[in-house]
Amino acid sequence: MHLPTEKFVSSKCLCLGNAIAAALIFSSAGAYAQEAARNTFAITPVYQITGDLDSGGDADYAGVFTSIARRWTLDSRATLGLRLSFDYEDWHFHDIAAFDGVQPWNQLFRAGISVPYSYTTDTGWRLTVSPAVEFSGESGADFSDALEYGALVSGARRFGPDLTLGLGVGAYARIEETRAFPFLIIDWRITDRLRLTNPLPAGPAGPAGLELSYALGSGWEIGIAGAFRSFRFRLDEKGPVPGGIGENEYIPVVARIGRELSDSLTFNFYAGAALAGNLRVEDRDGQRLYDEGRDPAGLIGLSLLGRF
Repeated sequence: MHLPTEKFVSSKCLCLGNAIAAALIFSSAGAYAQEAARNTFAITPVYQITGDLDSGGDADYAGVFTSIARRWTLDSRATLGLRLSFDYEDWHFHDIAAFDGVQPWNQLFRAGISVPYSYTTDTGWRLTVSPAVEFSGESGADFSDALEYGALVSGARRFGPDLTLGLGVGAYARIEETRAFPFLIIDWRITDRLRLTNPLPAGPAGPAGLELSYALGSGWEIGIAGAFRSFRFRLDEKGPVPGGIGENEYIPVVARIGRELSDSLTFNFYAGAALAGNLRVEDRDGQRLYDEGRDPAGLIGLSLLGRF
């Protein structure tokens, strides 16, 4: 769901880790305040620095997170959108004692589509339902076994020129797991320079998180953001755990500095850490085999966000 705003919000793309996902760098094309743009895109390369595993060894990955979105105005009250996303992560495990000394996964792919429909009531509430489906799996995973699907339902309202608030709930059938969560929608211009918003779109990986940003002037902006991310993915049918399930769970916290290069293009640099990390491996039916804690790991990334 998106809500009107006077300017293109540039704080959204760090999926560090997975879409600040995912690991984070908030890799998403948008918080809920990007409605002014009918078409948006985001490209975010990210690197998660080596983090030690509790049982010995370490892991790191490099990735690229992309999305493109389109919005159509159906009438004075209703809009229909389409958002496509594609994420790639290349993982490396070193000297591992965990997972029986075997690298549990390597190259991961996520490709998703969502179709948000929004309607504005007479009282100013913006109601949105956004069904979505996503492939999430390692190279070599069975396609039909790597699908996740569900929907977001939300309502938000502008309570003044500087404040939009709302609540939503997401429910998803993930890989051998069903998950539901509430999330907050906020766009609060605290002062002319200070703003509190959502840096990520809510989705299968979790809620939208929060970012506090400050406009420095001359198009420059800084911010700090955090979220909770949980990514599940089907493993290679010919891998160490054939057709099993992997999960990467963490809390990305990142600082951002960015600049509007033009009215339609924004660049951001991110640096931070993935906290409370946990890597899991389950068999193909969702029975847990390994559960490995991970020390805080640094995150760095860039993002290019645009509208057209």
